[in-house]
Amino acid sequence: MTAITFPDALKNGDKIAICAFSSGVESIFHPRLERVLSGLTRRGYQVVEGKCLRQQSSPVKQRADELMAFLLDDSIAAIMPPWGGELAMEILQYIDFNAVKSAKPKWLVGFSDVSTFACMLTVRCGWVTLHAANLMQLHPNEKDNYCLQVFDVLALEKNGYFEQMPAKYYQNKVIDYAKEPDALFDYTQPSQWRCLNYQDSRQVELTGRLFGGCLDSLNVLLASPYLDLHNFKQTYAPEGLLLYLENAELSPTAVARTLMALRLNGVFADINGIILGRSALLSSTEQDIDYYQALELALGNCLFPVIIDADIGHVAPNLCLVNGAFCSLKATIDKGLVYNASLVTTLQ
Repeated sequence: MTAITFPDALKNGDKIAICAFSSGVESIFHPRLERVLSGLTRRGYQVVEGKCLRQQSSPVKQRADELMAFLLDDSIAAIMPPWGGELAMEILQYIDFNAVKSAKPKWLVGFSDVSTFACMLTVRCGWVTLHAANLMQLHPNEKDNYCLQVFDVLALEKNGYFEQMPAKYYQNKVIDYAKEPDALFDYTQPSQWRCLNYQDSRQVELTGRLFGGCLDSLNVLLASPYLDLHNFKQTYAPEGLLLYLENAELSPTAVARTLMALRLNGVFADINGIILGRSALLSSTEQDIDYYQALELALGNCLFPVIIDADIGHVAPNLCLVNGAFCSLKATIDKGLVYNASLVTTLQ
């Protein structure tokens, strides 16, 4: 087995590259951008801005070259895109993963379309990556523990660990950072994790190496040799994988098709369990099934536990999930509801 690679713990004075390899930040959002960048500076980090950052769209080759330069620069400790976007997939053809694998590892932080590249970096180079709140959500006045934990995780040494519990509430309001550059999270809706396929009472423990991200883009890559999860397991994770996924824009029918395709392509043979985040899209007026019916169709008869409505993705808050790190999820299942859940991640 090849050991997974962990970047050095982030420390005071380290350089963080702000790289918009998917979507940049147009001028109406610059006030919010200034707030979050000042927050990084106040935490003691050096901020290095990419040239693609302060415009909504840049040519794909320019974005890819800029990302490559940061990945190969040993003075950079972490890369934090401002947020996701739509087509991070188009940069993959320009990335030399063999060259990246030989460089000094650095943290890549974010979710949504950020995970499109983060998963490639983990599978192709063996680097851990951090699926967590995006930079534009990390306002310096934010008090949400899930956001604050991003910096705690980045500061962990190898073999360090951290524990997370399910949130009691989640964010229902969609925040417009153009109109509210100082907006903070306000969790108002009661949250309850559930188990899709276990309706009895039992204790469960899921273990394995974390892997996952945004279903909207990973569904295409995971069913292809380009993102070879089976080879990743054989190389880095013989103990198996915990697959986590979250839906941003796929319709319920598309979610069902996508998960069925992953199953038919043998992806589920390498995993010990699935954790699904709350979907940003629950129903469609043009379709006969909703999101939960789609999950039941695709995953209802899985033998391993399928945890749903977890704190992952486009419906905040966001757990800190380290792709490639060892994780243990312990919980009590009672009539499909998840209680006393504890997620412990170890950087080993």
